[in-house]
Amino acid sequence: MKKFTFIFAFVALACGFAFSQATFVVATPTANGTSANRLPNGTSGHAYFRGASLVRTTELTNMPVSTTLSSVGFTTSTGATSAVTGSITIYMENTGDVTFNKGTTWSGVTPGMTIVYTGTMSVPASATTVDLPLTTPFIYTGGGIYVAYEWQSAGPYSTGAAVWSSNTDLVSGCISGPSATAFPATCVTSNFRPCMRFGFPNTLTNDVSVDYINTMGDVALVLGAPTVPLSAIVRNNSNVALNNIPVTANMTGANTFANSQTITTLASGATTTVNFGAGWMPLTQGGSTITVSVPADQNNGNNSMNFKNMATCNTGGFAQDPANYTQSVGFNTASGILSTLVQLPVAATVNGCNIAISSNTASVGNIVYGVMLDMAGNILTASTNSLNIAIGDLNTVTSFTFATPQAVTAGQTWYVGMAQTANASLGYFPFGAYISGYLNSAYYTNAITGGTLALLTTNLGQFGIQANFAGICGPLGVASVKSSDNNLTVYPNPANSSLFVKLGSVSGKAVVEVYNAIGQVVVSAKEISDITTEINVSNLAKGVYILKVTNGKEVSNTKIVIER
Repeated sequence: MKKFTFIFAFVALACGFAFSQATFVVATPTANGTSANRLPNGTSGHAYFRGASLVRTTELTNMPVSTTLSSVGFTTSTGATSAVTGSITIYMENTGDVTFNKGTTWSGVTPGMTIVYTGTMSVPASATTVDLPLTTPFIYTGGGIYVAYEWQSAGPYSTGAAVWSSNTDLVSGCISGPSATAFPATCVTSNFRPCMRFGFPNTLTNDVSVDYINTMGDVALVLGAPTVPLSAIVRNNSNVALNNIPVTANMTGANTFANSQTITTLASGATTTVNFGAGWMPLTQGGSTITVSVPADQNNGNNSMNFKNMATCNTGGFAQDPANYTQSVGFNTASGILSTLVQLPVAATVNGCNIAISSNTASVGNIVYGVMLDMAGNILTASTNSLNIAIGDLNTVTSFTFATPQAVTAGQTWYVGMAQTANASLGYFPFGAYISGYLNSAYYTNAITGGTLALLTTNLGQFGIQANFAGICGPLGVASVKSSDNNLTVYPNPANSSLFVKLGSVSGKAVVEVYNAIGQVVVSAKEISDITTEINVSNLAKGVYILKVTNGKEVSNTKIVIER
């Protein structure tokens, strides 16, 4: 976990794209849920188990047509109380179907399918992956894949069930049936499809991918601090080690940034985090696009990635902005709070939050509200406004204003999020998120009344949670030449050896600092007032710098130029 403007934690996606030396593993569909009932869970009630599901064409874009699959597997998000061994038979079939069309009667499921594995499998006692080498290789011809499986175990059984990573995006995309005594002849349908892992040989000798960009989605100018250092996860998808890989980051739009780094060496199948210097200082409100890229290679479809960023006056958050929150997450019929951890390098006052409401129609008519928590999960304040979700609120971002604004100190840990009230008669999922292979924020759940925080260990997506801060942006108004009519005077600009700074109509005192283009402080904080103050810049190299002035309530940033 890294501490910058906000705390970030890369969280691996349970179902995504993996790689191990000479074997690719495509993990799909993307996990947005979990289930203990769609695969054998190790309990005596699952002594016999049958199930089948459909993986659609759109979920297999990372798998080349005509690939010979060599393994199939699954992922547990929570292990059984104890490992349980049994025998399993797995069937597969290429298909053009986009919905599950095999029915619920087992006699109608397996005809036309190929047995690709028959042997033993253990239901694990931990969160892990289970990959089984195919006893009969299977050629993927494009389209989708049906996967069916029969499991039988004579025990000893587990007292606690294993929970498997699942996906809920396809209505009735899975059928399953457990039994304690015999194989069921008929299964029931479910939206929860197990996440499959398909392995196949890797023949690429030069394939590097940009897998993730880590930065802030929303940067609050009112904080007057550089954003977190920009970084990216880069992977060597080749079957050999690669050396001297150039990686470039560029930001275009309202704010700009550019930096290049070289990866000295990267082993086959390995990933590394590339850091692009210190954080950048936001100067202008508005949107920007960050692009991280590597050179052309044998697979140019994964050589770059974009991240959308918005510099605002008062709002800070982790998710891309703009974003389409396609995932719906919640506590079903129960109540609870989902929040994210925040830590600032400067003191601030938090006066509210913005939360993305999902497109889940069952959420309509239910009540949610914003909250702020301390390290122990105690509720510091809740919003004065609650939201009785209406149709027009779906797939939008709602602002909540806290009843009592909360002052936080530099380095203080706190949490901001949303409370979901219970609905025993109709479960709903009001939190909006989008799919992401890694997360740049950790998420926590606890009771609606507060209390112990539980880390959300399953990647359910990047949630739309933002904090709103008190303050006003830009009223100090920097002038590039001396003028007694302005709130702040800075001259000369460009400068050579000295800058002169003076407050105008703004009474009181303020503090001035100078940053370089990558957010490093190059002139330490100095107090200024309505008396002209000289700032020595003779030791600064020629270039563009950022002058930050704050009087405790307001902040102003402006570019200054040093000439030699």
